[in-house]
Amino acid sequence: MKIGEHIKEIRISKGVTQTELSEKSGIAVRTIQRIENSEVTPSIYSLNAIGAALDVKLNEFPMGANDGKFEFKIVISNFSNLFVDIKTLIKRNMKTLLVIITVTFGLLSFKDLKTLFVNLTDNSTVSVSTINCGSKNECDIELVKKDVKGKVLWKRIIGGTSYDKAGQVVRTKNGSYIVVGSTSSFGKGNYDVLVAKVSSNGDILWQKTYGEFLNDYGLRITAVEDNLYQIEGTKQICATFNVSNDCYDQEWLFKIDESGLIK
Repeated sequence: MKIGEHIKEIRISKGVTQTELSEKSGIAVRTIQRIENSEVTPSIYSLNAIGAALDVKLNEFPMGANDGKFEFKIVISNFSNLFVDIKTLIKRNMKTLLVIITVTFGLLSFKDLKTLFVNLTDNSTVSVSTINCGSKNECDIELVKKDVKGKVLWKRIIGGTSYDKAGQVVRTKNGSYIVVGSTSSFGKGNYDVLVAKVSSNGDILWQKTYGEFLNDYGLRITAVEDNLYQIEGTKQICATFNVSNDCYDQEWLFKIDESGLIK
């Protein structure tokens, strides 16, 4: 049995609703729903908080092979030959590598690379990423600006107190930044598209959500014309009002201006 199913079973056996569990544990209702549906792996903080609310020790529950977090490792058995092997590999497959690189960059049209990692006119860079997953704040969106030498000029956290995931960032003509991502911290649904505008000094000017009750995700942002930006994401469509097995993700495109208004 997965940890989420175990939590749900204990909650029901004690006659506690998801809303009551949320009030007792301090964990958002949407987060509890995703944990019980095995959509996310709960952090140690969440396990302790929910366990205390239900008067059980959840951190002693064995997690299955697929319940833990993904871990990727690279093991080099003969480091002394590493660079020789890489040089030989590239030399033997140069034509193939050039074709792969050309096709890959052609398909991306440099759009994804540009919005994930923006090079500015002063050779500084701005990047957006998802951090702190599994901590008390679950996941955060972090925007970082660095100078040409890699020194951090400023950092800003965007989102709320639950699960927030980074998408991309684009620079506006006046030097500010618009970040797109996804959030379960606030909004109408389980997940909503999150868009925030940040000044050149790192001040958050505004942040807004877009979406309905089900899971809506913000993935990419592109400047399409003066003061107009296209948001690319997905909108969840379900046969019932709640998330079920009869759901699918549909591509969702919409445009906003620099004030966040949908056009």
